[in-house]
Amino acid sequence: MNAALLAHVGHVAGGNPLYTIGAEHVAGLIALGALPIIWWLFRRRGVPALAPIDWLLVALLGASAAIHGGLAIVDDHGLALSVLFAVDAVLLALVARRVLRGSSVGRLGVAVLVGSIVAYWGSALSGEAPDQVGLATKLCEILALAIVLRPSAGSPSVWRSLARGLAVVVLVVGTGATSWIGAFRASAAEPGALTGHDIHGGPVAPPGMVMPTVLARDATPAERMAANDLILAARKALARYADVGVAAADGYNVNGIHGIDFHASNPANEHDGRILDVGHPETLVYAVAPNGQPVLMGAMFLMPKIGEPGPTIGGPLTVWHAHQHVCISLTPPGLAGLLSPLGGCPIGTIDLALTAEMIHIWIVPGAPEPFGDLDDGWKRVYLERTVTNP
Repeated sequence: MNAALLAHVGHVAGGNPLYTIGAEHVAGLIALGALPIIWWLFRRRGVPALAPIDWLLVALLGASAAIHGGLAIVDDHGLALSVLFAVDAVLLALVARRVLRGSSVGRLGVAVLVGSIVAYWGSALSGEAPDQVGLATKLCEILALAIVLRPSAGSPSVWRSLARGLAVVVLVVGTGATSWIGAFRASAAEPGALTGHDIHGGPVAPPGMVMPTVLARDATPAERMAANDLILAARKALARYADVGVAAADGYNVNGIHGIDFHASNPANEHDGRILDVGHPETLVYAVAPNGQPVLMGAMFLMPKIGEPGPTIGGPLTVWHAHQHVCISLTPPGLAGLLSPLGGCPIGTIDLALTAEMIHIWIVPGAPEPFGDLDDGWKRVYLERTVTNP
């Protein structure tokens, strides 16, 4: 995400690397900055006559080679990976040199580009958190491959052209899909390392979420009592909203309740100046039981300003969070998903870079995470056993 939006929020640990630049990849950007110097030295020896598309290919290959070279020098992932980065950088540079000499990149160029892209897939699938440097590099390589595979003057067969086009599409989709997987796997690599949200307590926040910095400690007896009192107060104050009609009369948008995580907001409560007021939550959360009955699961409380921390009266038990790069639909208003690894939101939605902090309080009995993430599987079991078969 845009780092400037988080710079003033000193109490957060940051979002998922999917939307940022990993500290270990800064070396690649520094190496990329050296390309103009290399170009200046190269021009002193004369500039070959190349078509604009070939100059673009050289630039893409050179950029990828520079980034891999920088990672090979100072990357902290171990000797084996550093060697692989160095080999990749040398091979990409050799392919760029072929283009500069007016030669075809040949099968070597195709193999190097495809190998570099697929190797990134393996890194993401192994749990390495993807970041903007890695994604941008792979997109450069995919574009370079598309240039290499473009139809020649000889006009290859239609089937060969279709196969080449399909290969590029597969590489784009594969890069996006494996980046999603890597982003979520990285967020669950070391449980308990970052926050009080056990289900997502990894070394990095899950995609779309910004978590506050919370030291790994047990709650004090006073904090446990405060958290328990808050849950009891919420159950008492929110009980009336089990009746959807009462919620509608109080201004909550309950039309079209569906699914097991329906958030019914109340715009009036979002600007009333109240903070964590269990009698006036900004949003109610409903789930639809298998028999079609809407069930009140809890409420969500929202801070009035972006960057303002929520009150953690229960210490590590009451951890607030914000969302980053969520896709918002305008008609009707609502959450439509997360910004994809390749930087796109669904058609008809807009990217919201950062939200205000929020916290959920789940009032249903036996909720394993009364203030955190309530697992969808647990919700379904609860609805089936308690509501459908009371």
